[in-house]
Amino acid sequence: MSKTLVVSYTPSFESNTKKLVDAYLQATADTTDIIHLDLVKDPAPLLLEKNLNTLLKRNFMGKELTPAESETLSDIDLLMRQFKEADRIVLAFPMYNFSVPASVKAWIDTIIQNGQTFKIKEEGGYEGLCQGKHALILMTTGGDYAKEPEKSMDFATPLIQTCMGFMGFMGFMGITSHVITAGGLNQYMDSVDEIVSRTQQQVTQYVKNSPLW
Repeated sequence: MSKTLVVSYTPSFESNTKKLVDAYLQATADTTDIIHLDLVKDPAPLLLEKNLNTLLKRNFMGKELTPAESETLSDIDLLMRQFKEADRIVLAFPMYNFSVPASVKAWIDTIIQNGQTFKIKEEGGYEGLCQGKHALILMTTGGDYAKEPEKSMDFATPLIQTCMGFMGFMGFMGITSHVITAGGLNQYMDSVDEIVSRTQQQVTQYVKNSPLW
């Protein structure tokens, strides 16, 4: 059976993002082993002075770490093992200020690692090491970013798709990851329940109809 890592950041009470996650879980019940990483309860470590320089020493300089330095990276290494063992990644979050929440970006920073999820090629350039993996992004937004000029203000979608593509994720027609968004939840407050319900149905249909899932 395949393994799916569900990474969610849903801190709000009555989170609409969580409702999208629940729709995914219901649609995939008994079809995949689920590992759930809750970034609210278990946030990824920020890359600060100590762990950043230890990562640089190991991943770019190729130097052996001391036991103390290995312990410094233990939480990051756990997240990496969790990520690499999964066949599918589901990442769920609300848009914050046109981009991803800081907790989501911190998680991304821990899993994009030289020699683990990408490598620097001898002839130059980069190669993703996650070929064969697939990603589904579930996002909620307060504004409606479906059309211009607001669409150009959505930095979350291209950021996540670029990161996944950089690591080698690939889906249909060159798209690195599929994004399903419940948009305009603050802009169309009278229609929130309808928007969320419609998006839950999109999640269900995507999972059931896509050969990747």
